[in-house]
Amino acid sequence: MTLRIGENIIESFGFAKDGLVGYWLRWIILIVITCIPIVNFITYGYVVKIYKGGDIAPELEKYGEMFINGIKLVIIELVYNIIPIIMIFAGIFLTETETVVETADIAGTIVTVGMTVVPVSEPTGIVLALILIGTLLAIIFSLVAQVAGIRFAKTETFGEGFNFEAIFETLKEIGWGHYILSFIVFVIVVVIIVVILSLIPFIGWLLLLIITPLLTIWQGKFFENLYSRA
Repeated sequence: MTLRIGENIIESFGFAKDGLVGYWLRWIILIVITCIPIVNFITYGYVVKIYKGGDIAPELEKYGEMFINGIKLVIIELVYNIIPIIMIFAGIFLTETETVVETADIAGTIVTVGMTVVPVSEPTGIVLALILIGTLLAIIFSLVAQVAGIRFAKTETFGEGFNFEAIFETLKEIGWGHYILSFIVFVIVVVIIVVILSLIPFIGWLLLLIITPLLTIWQGKFFENLYSRA
C-alpha cells in the first residue's frame, strides 16, 4: 500500500532517529567518514544497505563491502546523469568564456601563434537552451537513478541498475505524479531544516555536520519506502 507523503516523511524520520539516537558510535563514525574524500564512499554503501529494506537501521559493518557498493551506487547515478551534466557544463562554459585563436601569416602559411580565453558578454539562445534542457533532464534522470540505485541494492546485482523495463515499471507502480510530488516535498522539508540551522551564528555549520547522517538515513529510507510500498 502506497504511503501518503506526510506519513512517509514521519515514518522515515523515525527510522533515522531510532537508528542514531542511542547508537552514538555509529553516529560519530558516519560523521567522520562523510567528511573524508574517497572514504565517504562507505556512506553511499551504507545507503545501499538502507535501500535493501528493513524496519531498523542496518549495522555499520563490512566496510570493504560498503565501500565497493558505494562506488557502484555513485557510478549508477553518474551514468544516468552524464548527458545532463555535459549539457549544463557546456552551457556554463560557453556562457562565461570563448576561445580566441590568434594566427599569423608566416611565409604564406597561416599558423596558430596563441589562444586567449575571453569573457562572453551575453549567453546565446543555444547556450540558455543547453542549460535549461540539461537542468530539466538532470531532475528527471535523477529521479530514475534513485529507483535504479534501490533496484541495484535490493537485487544485489549491478546490472539491474540499468534494467530499464523493470525500473520504469516500478515508476509506473509508484505513480509519476506521486513520486515527483514526494520528491519535491521532501526536498523542501530538508532545505528548510538546512537553512534554519545555517542561519544560527557560529555553531550552525557544526549542527549541519552533526545532522548529516540523520539526513542521509532519512533520505534513504524515504525513497526505499516509496519503492517497496508501490
